[in-house]
Amino acid sequence: MPNSPDHVDNPRLVSARQKDIYEDILEDRRHSSDFVWSFRTREEPKYKYNKPRTPDEIRKHVMHSDRVKYAVEQVCSESGLPIEEVWKQAEEVMQEMSHNLSMGAIRGFAMFLVKVLKSLFKRVYVNTEGIQKVREMLLEYPVLLMPSHRSYFDFLLMSYVFYSYDLPLPVIAAAMDFMGMKFFGWLLRNSGAFYIRRSFGDDMLYWAVFTEYVQSQLVNGDHPIEFYVEGTRSRTSKSYAPKFGMLSASLEPYFKAHIPDIMVIPISISYDKILEETLYAYEILGVPKPKESTSGLFKARNLLSEDFGNVHVHFGEPLSIRKYTDGKVDRSVHSLAPRYIASLSDDENKLIQNLGYKVLLLHQEHMVISPWSLMAAVLVQNKDGIKIKQLVKEVEWIKRQATNLGAYIDWPGNESADAVIRSTLALHKNIAEVDNEDVVHLLEIQHPTRGSQDELMQAAAQHLIITLYKNQLMHIFVRVSMVTLSINSCTEETMSMNELYSKYEFLEHLLNRDFIFMPGCTKQDFENAMLTLTHNCGVVVEDDLLQVKKSTNKYTTFFSQMFEPFLLGYWVSLNHSYLDIG
Repeated sequence: MPNSPDHVDNPRLVSARQKDIYEDILEDRRHSSDFVWSFRTREEPKYKYNKPRTPDEIRKHVMHSDRVKYAVEQVCSESGLPIEEVWKQAEEVMQEMSHNLSMGAIRGFAMFLVKVLKSLFKRVYVNTEGIQKVREMLLEYPVLLMPSHRSYFDFLLMSYVFYSYDLPLPVIAAAMDFMGMKFFGWLLRNSGAFYIRRSFGDDMLYWAVFTEYVQSQLVNGDHPIEFYVEGTRSRTSKSYAPKFGMLSASLEPYFKAHIPDIMVIPISISYDKILEETLYAYEILGVPKPKESTSGLFKARNLLSEDFGNVHVHFGEPLSIRKYTDGKVDRSVHSLAPRYIASLSDDENKLIQNLGYKVLLLHQEHMVISPWSLMAAVLVQNKDGIKIKQLVKEVEWIKRQATNLGAYIDWPGNESADAVIRSTLALHKNIAEVDNEDVVHLLEIQHPTRGSQDELMQAAAQHLIITLYKNQLMHIFVRVSMVTLSINSCTEETMSMNELYSKYEFLEHLLNRDFIFMPGCTKQDFENAMLTLTHNCGVVVEDDLLQVKKSTNKYTTFFSQMFEPFLLGYWVSLNHSYLDIG
């Protein structure tokens, strides 16, 4: 069991409690009473302009707001329905959506959750400097929390971290899927979850209730508001393109001068081992996602006997919306219209979109890369097996390249590479094993609830799980790789820098649904990639001409090979589409 004494204290399996900028917040919980911890007195920082309100008072404020009254009148006018019926619909939306945050429920949930976390994870690391900045921000500003989203556990971890550090519990935008779970749906609602539909379409009434509910809590600073800018969990371990509905609703009070500033806090959550790894692989293969249910949750309790390694939660530098938009928007354009009617300007919408991409790039910047991600990049190209000695050699080389490009690798400094590789293989023993001849082999992957699948499905699932972990590296190499793809595919002796940039620009456009690129930064990204390649990777440029033969080496080949499957995927899809049309 992960919480057994041997498991906790073995230095070959876990990093120290204090590590660089991180501290483990599970360590104390392994040595003292969970009951005392859960029911202790907590002193939370409060927003300086906050007027305390109960969940019922928040709901009443929303239903009496000018925005909702206006929406009701418009719906009545357009639909011809009696006003009483429309008000009833608005009340139903409010009741369905709103949280019922209760300290009693939270304390009980905290005691249950900490036991689950101690069973699942060796350590939960948090950067303490980031927590201190969050504490300071909560006193002075309304706060938006925007974590990365790789697992269902993300929002539970966020609430646990805030409870551990005596910070006010966030209210969390949650999908309707959870609401129907018996007891658990109620527990989440009472722990701060508010349930929203995945799509509102042109439902004016729903938009009005939702927008007022979010903005009312933000403006009054009732609680920090947490939502995922990607909109849903990433099944591939790559960042999804941002969604802007929740972000627009949250920032509107600033643009309309209702509040002087909002603080956005990007949070990166990195897992050594993702709980849903097998489910994700089969979902991508078309096997339907299991419906969220309390019975399904209890069936998954066998996970508590497994080891999922470490989690790192990194709180990034707070982003001031006032500073981010300074000189770029004119808030006075909204001064003549009621706040609940006027829409945002084109400049404001553009800034919101840029902010969404910026938050995702900040997520990536502070992701912690596990040794398994490095190993996956090697194993995916050695399906028939690879000697441990060779695996160690290749992983150490990739580690150097990733570190040179700014990645934070969670690599124990007091351990040999061989020990790190072997302990990592032990953690992922469901995916790979070492035979008697010290050769690492990949294992067949069965669906966790449907049992055996045919050989083709199992082989595909195996590939996808390894790729899922390799993908955790891809954002580090994507820009240099888009340059090296053009170098390695060139049949001429030289290539002009203009031509190289043109090909880079094309690849960015092609891959912008797979990777995150900041709009308007293509030229800067290209120049930074070229600096890295010319200074560290042997790429040669003379008289504004890239020397192709001199520049082709192990670095350019490795970077290119990591991304060739994406281009091959597009090529196969295009050929398939062409044949269908023909």
